[in-house]
Amino acid sequence: MTQYIYVAKDNSGKVYKGTVESDNEKALRDKLRGMGLYVSSVARQKNVFSFKLKQKVKSGDLVLFVRQFSTLISAGISITKCLYALEKQTVNPTLKTAIGAINSNIEGGASLSEAMEEYPNIFSEFFIALIKAAETAGILDKVLMRLAEHLEKEDSLKRSIKNAFSYPIVVGSLAFLVVVFLVIVIIPIFYNIYVRLNLTLPLPTLALVAISNFVRRFWWILLAVAVLAVIGYRRFNEKPFFREKIDLIKMNMPLFGNLLKRAAAARFVRTFGDMISSGIMIMESLKIADKVADNKLVSNLVERITENVQKGGTVSEALTNQNILPPAVVQMMSSGEESGSLDFMLEKSAEGLERDVDDIVKRLVIKIEPLMTFFMAILVGFIAIAIYLPIFDVIREMTVQ
Repeated sequence: MTQYIYVAKDNSGKVYKGTVESDNEKALRDKLRGMGLYVSSVARQKNVFSFKLKQKVKSGDLVLFVRQFSTLISAGISITKCLYALEKQTVNPTLKTAIGAINSNIEGGASLSEAMEEYPNIFSEFFIALIKAAETAGILDKVLMRLAEHLEKEDSLKRSIKNAFSYPIVVGSLAFLVVVFLVIVIIPIFYNIYVRLNLTLPLPTLALVAISNFVRRFWWILLAVAVLAVIGYRRFNEKPFFREKIDLIKMNMPLFGNLLKRAAAARFVRTFGDMISSGIMIMESLKIADKVADNKLVSNLVERITENVQKGGTVSEALTNQNILPPAVVQMMSSGEESGSLDFMLEKSAEGLERDVDDIVKRLVIKIEPLMTFFMAILVGFIAIAIYLPIFDVIREMTVQ
């Protein structure tokens, strides 16, 4: 049973509002009509599932759901029976709950896309747009299979980017913990020994002692600065002007800039191509592809394309003097528009960009490993030498005497 909020009127115009349980929306509407009420609106009470739906649905679970859904639809099984079967065998509790609620809404008269729209944290705008196109064209099974392939490639792209950043993050975190331990624990111990021995400390050791004292006394300031920096970054990232500057900095970073640029281009081209292939109009395809790319520089490029298309131009004409999409991709898109095979060219371009991302990641790993090892050795080595310098001075004086 599902909780519904309804608004209805009787013959005299009196309004009735309430919350009631029902198997589905259609059953509730029939029940209210049987009571002599004219139904104004019926909506499922969202807070019933709000806690569960905050849990994350992994991309692998969603891909499996979409592939199985496509297979069942291809076998000629009705949507409600498909969803009922998928609900029974889905393991992820969030997705399981959503599938059951979607099925109830469909039984109540809603379309598949309308029912899925109530779960934007699971089904993206891109997902919903393709489902709507499939419902209109009557090719739900084919579009679901395309969706599964898109989600798999998107997940593969995300994993590639994570692989590039994982090594420096792990090594950097380890270096940070080692340095914090040396600064907070080891340096004070040696400093107390040197003070009791009345040794004159060299400049590197004095600098480390000063850093150690500051960290131990004012650690809360450093923590507050870090928290404020994270909050400030998120706030600024929400503003278009600063978001554009941040994305520009990211795409021009040493080592990682080219990777982020290729990844943003791959997301945009892949999504744009899949939308066009599903029969969605270019303007709507551009709008959703822009959101999937999630990059302000790509958004600026989409605005240029949109303006040019509205004036009667082509997509490729708006791609001059830009540095997001490689020239080869622009040329393929131009050829696709001339030959009427833009969707095919976009798909091939996306595949090429995704291969570029994989190649860049492999080269980055080869470059980063020795750099990070060298950096960590220099950092820890400097601290160790600074700590032991006074002992070396003592030994040298003893040798001279």
